[in-house]
Amino acid sequence: MSDENRAEALARRYRRWLLAYPRAYRRERGAEILGTLLDAAEPGRSRPAAREAVRLLGHGLGRRVVDAGVRTFVVATVAAVLGALCGIALGSWISWRQVDPLAPDKATATRLARTVLPVRPHDDGYFGRHTFWNPYSEHSLHGGTGVRVGSADFSGSVPRHADYRALADRVARRMRAHGWHEVRVDVERYAPGSSPPGTATVSGSRDGYLAAVSVWSSDQDNPAQLSVGIRWDEPASQPVDTILGGIAGAALGALLGVVTSLRMRRRSRALRRSYVALCVATLLLLAPACFGNIPTAAGSLMANTHRDGPGPSIFWGGFVIFGAEPLAILSVVPIVAILAACAFPRLATTRSPAKA
Repeated sequence: MSDENRAEALARRYRRWLLAYPRAYRRERGAEILGTLLDAAEPGRSRPAAREAVRLLGHGLGRRVVDAGVRTFVVATVAAVLGALCGIALGSWISWRQVDPLAPDKATATRLARTVLPVRPHDDGYFGRHTFWNPYSEHSLHGGTGVRVGSADFSGSVPRHADYRALADRVARRMRAHGWHEVRVDVERYAPGSSPPGTATVSGSRDGYLAAVSVWSSDQDNPAQLSVGIRWDEPASQPVDTILGGIAGAALGALLGVVTSLRMRRRSRALRRSYVALCVATLLLLAPACFGNIPTAAGSLMANTHRDGPGPSIFWGGFVIFGAEPLAILSVVPIVAILAACAFPRLATTRSPAKA
């Protein structure tokens, strides 16, 4: 490539990065900035350095924020936060749609239980469709949209005064020997005089299933007890779907906030007030679900998902707490109204001719 072609390619690539600046700013100072960049470029270069590209992008976006005004920045920030929390919930919810709500079947559950319990499980296990971890799902639409999957529970006979910690260790060793992964033992001791004096929980995953073994220590009135619950583990795609959903939601929210705020800047005062009212209505309708999703998603990430034994991680629990889901669905109404107001053609102002 000749030096002339390299210079043309470099100028073309600089112009692309200058698109980060507002159009009016490019008209006024674009040629000056481009000339300065070309003069400072080293001979023979055909593309901007990474540091220059990052600087141009940052300065250009910063200029757009300054030109847009504080209100646009605030609207875009709030919309990005709400969009990210909605995207996290939606991505996690979509990933759970691939789970069979009636699994495991009796044969599968019985086979897996025998690889977990150090004693033969009772044949009268309980098989049913459960909603676990999320105790508030009955407050959402259609009886709840929480994690609704099948589960199987078995119990096993152990010596009356067996040590519950030793039993938990035996279960953990057996699970590891039979190919269970991420085996974890949690032991809790209670205050003197409590019944039972202590419990232990052993959990692990295999073949897409989660096993949670509960061991209760004996006391004066009750023997040692052992039971296992088997249910679906969280889908392997859930972390990726959740992250991608959060990123996409934040980007779409910020874009929606910027575009609508800029289009409303030159509208009538009444329309601008209506826009503010619609934004506030959207915030009030989405806030219970979105901000309720912060602690539930954080709890899932930290594996704090105990409900009758460790349950799988889900990331949309805030959307089904105390009827927050219907409010989140109603937020579509003000959002559509905002888009309609932005799409409505701006009326041209006409001036009456001056009298002679």
